[in-house]
Amino acid sequence: MKPCPIALFGLAAVLLTASSTSAQSTGPSPGLGSGTGTTPTPAGDLDLPVEKPVAPAPTPPPAPPTPPDRPDPRDEPPPTIYGEEISSENDTISYVLDISCSMDWDRRSYTTLEGTTASGTRLDRAKVELLRSIMGLSRNFKFNVIAYDCGTQRWQREMQEASDRNKQSAAAWVRRLTPIGATATGPACALALGDRQNMSVVLLTDGAPNCGANGFDGHRRMISRANSQGATINVFGISASGVFRQFCQNVAADAGGSYFDVP
Repeated sequence: MKPCPIALFGLAAVLLTASSTSAQSTGPSPGLGSGTGTTPTPAGDLDLPVEKPVAPAPTPPPAPPTPPDRPDPRDEPPPTIYGEEISSENDTISYVLDISCSMDWDRRSYTTLEGTTASGTRLDRAKVELLRSIMGLSRNFKFNVIAYDCGTQRWQREMQEASDRNKQSAAAWVRRLTPIGATATGPACALALGDRQNMSVVLLTDGAPNCGANGFDGHRRMISRANSQGATINVFGISASGVFRQFCQNVAADAGGSYFDVP
C-alpha cells in the first residue's frame, strides 16, 4: 500500500516547522555575530571594582608669629658703687646712708656727677657715689634708700622699681639730706632688713655707732637678728679707722658681704 501523498506532505510540514523553531532558539542574534543567544549586559551596568576615594590631607594651621625676644634680666649689669659690683640674688637693694654729725668732717676733693672737681665732706662724697649707683640701676631692680643718725628715715615705705621717675625722686631726696645727730647703725640696718624681699644692703658710714643699741656688739646682734632672710651686707667705710673700721668689717663678715675702704 503506497503512502498517502497528503500525509507525507503533512509530515514534511511538521518537520520543517520544528527545524525552523530550533534554528530561531539557538541561532545567533541578528547583528551581534556568533554567540549563545543570551541577551548581553549593557556597558553602563557593569559591576566594576571602584577604589574608595581618599580624602585630601588637612592643611595645617599657620604657625603663630614668633614673639619678639625679651631682654633677660640676668643680662642686665649689676649695680655698682665706688666701682664695686653689688650682687643681689633677686635684684633688690637697699642703700643705708649715715648722716650723723661726723659725716660733716674731713673735706676732700671729689668728682661730681658732671665730671668736675669739687671739695666736700664725707657726706658730700658719699652722696655723689650713692647717686651714681642709683642712677645706674637697671629697670629689673627694686630699691630703697634709708638715712640715719640716732633716728631713721627712708625714701619710701617699701622697695620701688628702678624706673627713671623713681630714680629721679630718690636722687632729689638724697640731695636734701644734711648731717645731724649721732649714729644708730644697728636700727638703720635692721629697718632695711625688715623688708623681707630685700637681699642686698649697701651701708655707707664712717663707722662710729653710738646710739640705738648697747655698744658695738649690740649693734651687730641687732643687725644679725633682723637678717632672717640671709641678705648680703656690703660696707663702705668712709675714712673709717681703728675700732670703727673693725666694726664695719665685722658687720660685713656677719652677713657674708665685703668691706671696702673709701675716701
